[in-house]
Amino acid sequence: MLAAVIDVLGHGKEAHELAVGIQEHLIANRAGDLTHWLSRLHQEYRGSRGAAVGLCLIEPATGRLRYAGIGNTVIRRFGDAETRLVSRDGMIGGTSRTPVEEILHLSDADVVVIYSDGVRTHFAASAFPRLRTDSPHAIAAQIVHRFGKWHDDASCVALRYRR
Repeated sequence: MLAAVIDVLGHGKEAHELAVGIQEHLIANRAGDLTHWLSRLHQEYRGSRGAAVGLCLIEPATGRLRYAGIGNTVIRRFGDAETRLVSRDGMIGGTSRTPVEEILHLSDADVVVIYSDGVRTHFAASAFPRLRTDSPHAIAAQIVHRFGKWHDDASCVALRYRR
């Protein structure tokens, strides 16, 4: 299962079209590892307005989570253990560092959230007591509502892993 956060620089029709293009590229090109996908996106959209992209691939049978990102995206796991992985500096289509893939192993009922820089990078799980019990949809909506920055757009994907 692939989950992605795509945060294009700027707003409006051109930004929307770039986000849709990146999404379609990910759907059409599922070969390779996450770092390969990010490198291909970077080449495909070189010279564009640019985007931050975080990619998460989960293998449901094993609970293995792989993550790689370029730009201001974050992935966090909440459960028996809390883990935070950060994307590499840069921007797809602009200046970018070499992407690096990181691996986590999920436990049953872990909650995984991936969000853009429109959400505060750090917030304590204790500030959101229902984080482990709400539906993934409600978790994503509450994270954007409670921890989103008023001056920036925000996106969040939430998933609950079940064995």
